[in-house]
Amino acid sequence: MPNVKLEICCGGINDVKLLKDLPIDRIELNCATEIGGLTPSIATLKAAKALTSIPIVCMVRPRTGNFIYTKEELAVMYEEAENLIANGADGIVCGILGDDYRIDSEAMKKMRQIARDKELIFHRAMDDIEDKAEACEELIAIGVDRILLMGLESEDFLDCLKRTAHLNDSFGHRIEFEPGGGINEDNILDVIKMTKVQNIHGSFKEVVEDPISHSRYNRTSYERIIKVLKILKRI
Repeated sequence: MPNVKLEICCGGINDVKLLKDLPIDRIELNCATEIGGLTPSIATLKAAKALTSIPIVCMVRPRTGNFIYTKEELAVMYEEAENLIANGADGIVCGILGDDYRIDSEAMKKMRQIARDKELIFHRAMDDIEDKAEACEELIAIGVDRILLMGLESEDFLDCLKRTAHLNDSFGHRIEFEPGGGINEDNILDVIKMTKVQNIHGSFKEVVEDPISHSRYNRTSYERIIKVLKILKRI
């Protein structure tokens, strides 16, 4: 699968360290992946850039929950995006909706300006939008580079694949699509074959349980990543 780009979602510097020499195409850097991913720190981005030459795009998300933000939250997001770009981020990943659960065009235009010549990716907020065709047209007009669809983890898998395939067939010549969530070693080739996308997003994580604090956290599984790379015939 030489034409399909593989993006790995990382929750911190230890995940990046595992991947730093592997033949993957892109890292999406987050923190708190256990709650869907939030904005990583500048210190984490700097450390990640020092470890690897793999392109790193950064999540900008100030909290968990929905993607409808107050003006105060938006101000924080704009400053976070500015700082991430200034410190070497190769792109910004965000999703901003209005109260009607449609694209917040003004906020996304602002993010496009902040990202400048770097990539701008509209993330899983797309899953909350009813009229996805209308949203695609709007994001294309704004200049968004790619749309991340995470419905595979929460919806009927086959139905979600069919919808992703339809969107890619209709708009894929004007904007990139990237399915994620629920993709694993057993279905990745089926996802690529059915949707005909050129990008795949996955965390390929393992859950770690700490017996002292009785807490759980996610980390990238090196063994799972190696399996995926073998399936894609990269190693």
